[in-house]
Amino acid sequence: MNSNAISNGVKRRPVIIFFILAQFVLLGIELFTHYDDAGRQAALALTNIISGAAILWFDRWLRQRGGKISLVTIVLIVGAVWLDALGNFQHLYAGFWWWDRLTHTVGGMALSAGFIDLFLAYRATGKLQAGWAWTAWMGVLVGQLVGSLYEISEWLGDFWFNTHRVTGPYDTPHDLFHNLVGGLVVLALIRMFRRKT
Repeated sequence: MNSNAISNGVKRRPVIIFFILAQFVLLGIELFTHYDDAGRQAALALTNIISGAAILWFDRWLRQRGGKISLVTIVLIVGAVWLDALGNFQHLYAGFWWWDRLTHTVGGMALSAGFIDLFLAYRATGKLQAGWAWTAWMGVLVGQLVGSLYEISEWLGDFWFNTHRVTGPYDTPHDLFHNLVGGLVVLALIRMFRRKT
């Protein structure tokens, strides 16, 4: 391991510690407060644990291949998870019509940014011969696929376990649309950034 890899690991440590602490605080709130029925709280806590473990594994996997999850991606992930959690804890989904749309927009940004990080890592190793535009578009498209699979999981949860996660006939299309808006925002930001550098 060279000195650059060691210094990059040291620089990344506060970011990863921030992510872990944010997830543990959220898990504590999910497990030790009463804000919903027990089944729904357990489902949200399990989502937190699985997503946190997946992000840590993904970051390690990318670093082994010369890439990393960017700080922007981690901030977007923490932001999306906490927006969702606050919507549940404080009943903001019911109180503000736009809360769900904001959460899905930031979630769409986080998913797209994460998959862009993945494709950039492959691009940096030479395993992916593609330009920036193609790399960014593929990240957004795969992010949209994962967002769609999540929406299917909400519907299946309601169908099999009566979790009440789908809140009306237009909930799923609104969620999909705002996931897409988030992905397009990330694309626009990358395009602006690339023009300036």
